[in-house]
Amino acid sequence: MEPVRREKPGIPRPSLPLKGGVVLLLTAAGASSRFGRAPKALVRIGGKTVLQAALEPFLDIPDLSGVLITYPESLLEEFREALVPALKKRLERLPCGLRFLAGGASRQASVALGLEGLIEAGRAASLDLASLAVLIHDAARPWVDAATVSSVLETTRDKGACLPLSDLPDTPKLVDTAGFVSGHPERSGIKAAQTPQGFALLSLAAAHSLAAEESWSCTDDTALWDRYVGPVAYVPGNRNNRKITYPEDLGMAGSNDSTLRIGEGWDIHPLVAGRRLLLAGKQIPHDKGESGHSDGDVLWHSIIDALLGAAGLGDIGSHFPPSDPAWKDADSSVLARRIAQKIGRLGWTLLNLDCTVILERPAVKPHREAILASIAATLGIDKERVSVKAKTMEGFGAVGSGDAVEARAVVLLSRR
Repeated sequence: MEPVRREKPGIPRPSLPLKGGVVLLLTAAGASSRFGRAPKALVRIGGKTVLQAALEPFLDIPDLSGVLITYPESLLEEFREALVPALKKRLERLPCGLRFLAGGASRQASVALGLEGLIEAGRAASLDLASLAVLIHDAARPWVDAATVSSVLETTRDKGACLPLSDLPDTPKLVDTAGFVSGHPERSGIKAAQTPQGFALLSLAAAHSLAAEESWSCTDDTALWDRYVGPVAYVPGNRNNRKITYPEDLGMAGSNDSTLRIGEGWDIHPLVAGRRLLLAGKQIPHDKGESGHSDGDVLWHSIIDALLGAAGLGDIGSHFPPSDPAWKDADSSVLARRIAQKIGRLGWTLLNLDCTVILERPAVKPHREAILASIAATLGIDKERVSVKAKTMEGFGAVGSGDAVEARAVVLLSRR
């Protein structure tokens, strides 16, 4: 059936060829419901997050002007951490830089918001929007190759819209609602759509606006372009450019497989007069307490580092830097709860936590149960998953002389 194309006033027809630069819209705001855990963009493959692997091939485009990434609500910090430290220098050279934008209720809504954000960024950088191309890529496709990116972009600049198509490995069939096969189309005439998909930026943004006015929805931007603007060109896709939808797409044996990660944390603080001695938020009666920028709670600091290490999220100093006055005298129990919530949002479950406090005096044993209860309540786990031991240094070193307190922690995280 021929697609229905609407001749609508107000859609800026692209002046071809597009001679301006290119911007990238990386869509990563999906709920990952079929994946079984969210978000799949932050899963690591080959030492990188899926998000980073999906972005990197585009950073080699010579005239790339900017990148905008849509993300799930409440995960901005995690998305920044997945990209900025590793790619900071390469992103800083872009005129429009890197932007993050919370996604909408659907992929179509997220793309529409992203296009508006890119247009705003382009105006701010004084780019020629009328000649600007946009590439839209699913962040769940981390195996895209530079050749496909280049081919799509070149054809987009020449034709106005383009996508990569790959051959179907299986014979397609049409079905009806009664449970019967209704048609046997030739496999040679049907192909599977991939990303990146390229378009003239302003024309696609206008088409999205008209689709919203008509409440017309689709799962693919080329369908929207075909309805409101015109025909879409295609180039050969690459079968390796597959999309991660289910856990087995990552090479897992099945959705019940788990990833286990171990993290180790260690901290030491001087003991000085005029400060409280805190262990996991519980004050231990003593004439000295931990010196530190925050409240100095050495046990919480070692636990936080262990959690962050296991989840691959850096260390406590990168999240709560001592140079930031916001963390002056901060309650470390609050910091620990924030980190526990962060790793929980990333799909991690804390299986067990083993801690050791090294303190010459006073004795920790009388306070052990209170410390255990505090850790369990703050991290939202059963006390049976927490172990707290106490040791002395038998008079050796700063801890042995009563001038310092030390803590160590080991955690085991699991993620399906």
